[in-house]
Amino acid sequence: MTIYWFMMAWVIVFGIMAQVTAKRVCVGEYLGEDVYEPRANLFMALVTFAVIIFFAGARSSIGDTSAYTNMFNNYPLLQNAHEVIFDDTAREPGFRLFSILIKTYISDNYTVWLYIIALISGICVMLPLYKYSCNFGISVFLFIASCQFTWLFNGMRQFLVASIMFACTGLILKNRTLLYILIVCILSTIHKSAFILIPMYFIVQGEPWNKKTLLFIMCIVLAMLFTSKFTSLLTNVVEQTDYATSVEEFKDTDDGTNVIRILVESIPIIMAFIYRNKIKDKLTPVIKLSINMSLIASGLYIISNIAKSGILLGRLPIYFSMYNLILLPWLIKNIFEKREKDLVYYIMIICYFIFFYYQMCIAWEGLSYYSQILNLKYN
Repeated sequence: MTIYWFMMAWVIVFGIMAQVTAKRVCVGEYLGEDVYEPRANLFMALVTFAVIIFFAGARSSIGDTSAYTNMFNNYPLLQNAHEVIFDDTAREPGFRLFSILIKTYISDNYTVWLYIIALISGICVMLPLYKYSCNFGISVFLFIASCQFTWLFNGMRQFLVASIMFACTGLILKNRTLLYILIVCILSTIHKSAFILIPMYFIVQGEPWNKKTLLFIMCIVLAMLFTSKFTSLLTNVVEQTDYATSVEEFKDTDDGTNVIRILVESIPIIMAFIYRNKIKDKLTPVIKLSINMSLIASGLYIISNIAKSGILLGRLPIYFSMYNLILLPWLIKNIFEKREKDLVYYIMIICYFIFFYYQMCIAWEGLSYYSQILNLKYN
């Protein structure tokens, strides 16, 4: 746990510095007046995220890392890779091609490969927070304390896709539908679960609590009422699609979502619903999007808990839950008055510290870390 506590301390210190040095920018208009919010400068944002990228790239064995590094070591160079890239029985040719290109033209050292993936993923998470969060320091703290950062250490292939799509937030806001779908299709060659983003793209458009999102809520309720039938249907559907090839992988690595995780991830959407009348005139386009994304994330977490199938569902919410990193600081800033706001921040930080300790030390029993290049090993 030493590594992870160090990362937490780094993010807190530099996150505070990033917020202190932030500049105020105009983000919209409210009651005829321009609304200004602080935005971190790019250098401080990079420094804050640097520690996460550094340790993610330096790892040698944690979670599924060993399986990935063995796979990378067994890849041939590009000139001998035709059969590997176009193997019909293997999954995600885009990831294989990406890895083989790195091995051929950059380095055959798996640490370099891991660093490239960690750098892409980390920067793609950082950029939307830097661009859209009203409190960058709190957003990065939430990224660590909610344990979403562990995707950089375990499950990196799906998180590579999720982080790139998070960085494409501007395409949704600008209604660049065709380009967005094209990027999803390309990234689906890295992880097929990316296809879920195509129908969800149309659900998250528009005002919060619109007919599309209410229909999604109804689907969640129906899933809760007809649990056994829903689980059976889900399994049959999955087994007859391209997801079938991932069934065994997810059975081994995902046993559903516990109630504590669901509660933590649902706090922003619960707050947004309770105070919906107070914030409705203050909503900016990115906050409207974040509310809808948060709703989908919570819904998928609930369904994954109900289904307990271990087939993809426990991992799908990562495509949507990162918007909570933008949403929660904004809600606290715009719902509460000064004295209340300070109290809520203190309560939030304490609660997330407790969750971080529970998840890392109890649920995951410390989450061991091993780095050959750094000569570090924590069990």
